[in-house]
Amino acid sequence: MLDPLEVHLLDFPNIVIKGSELQLPFQACMKMEKFGDLILRATQPQMVLFNLYDDWLKSISSYTAFSRLILLLRGLHVNNEKAKIILRPDKSTITEAHFVWPTLTDDEWIKVEVALKDLILADFGKRNSVNIASLTNSEIRDIILGQEIAAPSIQRQQMAELEKSTEAQSQVTAVQTQTTNVHGDTLQVVTTSNYEQQVFSSKSDWRVRAISATHLPLRLQHIYVSNDDVKDDAGSFTYVIPKNILRAFVTSSDLRTQVGAFLYGTSPPDNKQVKEIKAVVWVPQRGNNNNVELPSALPKEDYLLKDLEPLGWIKTQALDLPHLTPTDVSTQAKIMAEHSEWGPNSICVVTSFTPGSISLSAHSLTVAGFEWGRKNTDNGPNPPGFNPNMSERVQLLLSDRILGMTLVPEGKVWNYGIGLTQMWNTNIPYSIVLDTPLTFWAEQHRPASFLTFANLEGGEESADVENSFA
Repeated sequence: MLDPLEVHLLDFPNIVIKGSELQLPFQACMKMEKFGDLILRATQPQMVLFNLYDDWLKSISSYTAFSRLILLLRGLHVNNEKAKIILRPDKSTITEAHFVWPTLTDDEWIKVEVALKDLILADFGKRNSVNIASLTNSEIRDIILGQEIAAPSIQRQQMAELEKSTEAQSQVTAVQTQTTNVHGDTLQVVTTSNYEQQVFSSKSDWRVRAISATHLPLRLQHIYVSNDDVKDDAGSFTYVIPKNILRAFVTSSDLRTQVGAFLYGTSPPDNKQVKEIKAVVWVPQRGNNNNVELPSALPKEDYLLKDLEPLGWIKTQALDLPHLTPTDVSTQAKIMAEHSEWGPNSICVVTSFTPGSISLSAHSLTVAGFEWGRKNTDNGPNPPGFNPNMSERVQLLLSDRILGMTLVPEGKVWNYGIGLTQMWNTNIPYSIVLDTPLTFWAEQHRPASFLTFANLEGGEESADVENSFA
């Protein structure tokens, strides 16, 4: 593309062609039917000149025309089909024979530009697991122009590391170390570097994770419900989850270890296509970073679960994915195969801990997903035969108009993943009561952490106390 342009600019020595960091998607032009048909019908090489601005400069400035062209090209590059639908607002829209783009009024162009901007930002947010609402105006501009930008979380991390390094350079601390060599000579060494002055800390340290889990209630201020690509047919249900039980579920969870619970609800008398979640039932479980093990028996309660039907389950995970993971598909399929109460409309509500917020999405299994999941025995991240299309999204609404209840195992202990691992068994018997769930890092879930204090009182490491009466 540069060669013919340089030939045309030989008569203009004051114009210089330079490279750009912007990744402008000019190749998206080839996705237009006008250019595609021209290439297919060509029988010999020929040079064709097109004005990509059409007649826009009659009514708008060149800056606005360039911005509109970039939006059009970026939209076609991101999602060709949706962009072409946006460019045809109605059946009466036509494209002149000597024009490249459809003929629209200024008001129609404004609506098209806004729709294309939303399309580009939605694609960026889905690819990078970023909530669009957290983007600044300069970041939005860079995304549309194609400038390489890092996710906001990575930018904040780099800024924090830079500030720490500058602080460390400004504050030089001298450390005096006294040692004795093999000859008995005393050596004193003064160092100003950080060599052997930092203490190793593990990301999986339970103290750090327990403190991080106390910040989970702050994330409830930013809840995003994802209903993109939801199946919309006559037999699909809409599920409504109350805010109060979502708050109880999130505050009792952990940022890294997955947590799960069963959902029970009912339909309102005036609309059978809506399912209102009335109860979240915490059951004994053992989780890790990739999956959660649930007991083989479903909860039984004659009074609390009376007139409620099982709707599925809810779980946490660290990443926001557009589909269910293979382990989640297998877990749900095995429960549906073992318990006839779980019908084909059973759902899995995924609570993802995105940076500074929470994202909710609901999924149901397809027939292929159920058949594959109940036979799958590979718990690895990429089992053979898995397909992301084995689950499909369903409509999920978050409401504070209705309230739900939380049910917990009798004795309130439900987390067998950190301190009670040896007691875990998939056939563990349990009964449920109406109560507030314990937090993930509650004392009852890790009794071994407190046994060391009891041993200190009477062991060899106990403090020397002077006996005045001896």
